[in-house]
Amino acid sequence: MKVAVYTATGEKKEDKELKLPLFDTPVNPALIHEAVVAQMSSRRLAHAKAKTRGEISGGGKKPYKQKGTGRARSGSIRNPIWTGGGVIFGPTGEQNFKKDMPKKKKRAALISALSTKKEDIVSIESIKTDKTKEFTRVAEKMIGTSKSLFIFPGLTEKDALSSRNVQSVKVCDYRNLNVYDVLNANKLVFVGDALDKTAEFLSK
Repeated sequence: MKVAVYTATGEKKEDKELKLPLFDTPVNPALIHEAVVAQMSSRRLAHAKAKTRGEISGGGKKPYKQKGTGRARSGSIRNPIWTGGGVIFGPTGEQNFKKDMPKKKKRAALISALSTKKEDIVSIESIKTDKTKEFTRVAEKMIGTSKSLFIFPGLTEKDALSSRNVQSVKVCDYRNLNVYDVLNANKLVFVGDALDKTAEFLSK
């Protein structure tokens, strides 16, 4: 597997031949799909909310007497069967959409996702900047404006702050790689020895 290596200023240094069995793992589309669905479901928030009869204002007084009117008895105008009443079994806004996935399957899905991106991996020796402008200049010099994921061997606050306003860039620590971010990026940029650390971490 050939990986383009760049200097800290964004200049291309060489094409390095690497032997990393991790990236030659057969791709398992079904497992990748399962991991993405689980990840997106876990990110989902419940926005829908309907009020029950106890949450709607009014309705404290019995609308008419119990007997003698010829109508069905009723204790509140906020009864669910009345117009303007509460909702029975409506969304509460507290639904949990989280989907669990075994750790071994998560790791296998991530390895499979990385295998699909082995042609889109580049490496940079280091990033020594705490300025967004300088980070953007280096990133654009390397990969243009492509959507990219920068993987650090140890993500610091300085790294996160210098890149957070760059629209096409996302950063993470090699231990926090996930299937969705890997697939969503056009380029995977490994900083320093992050590539070797990733291979070692996922091979355990």
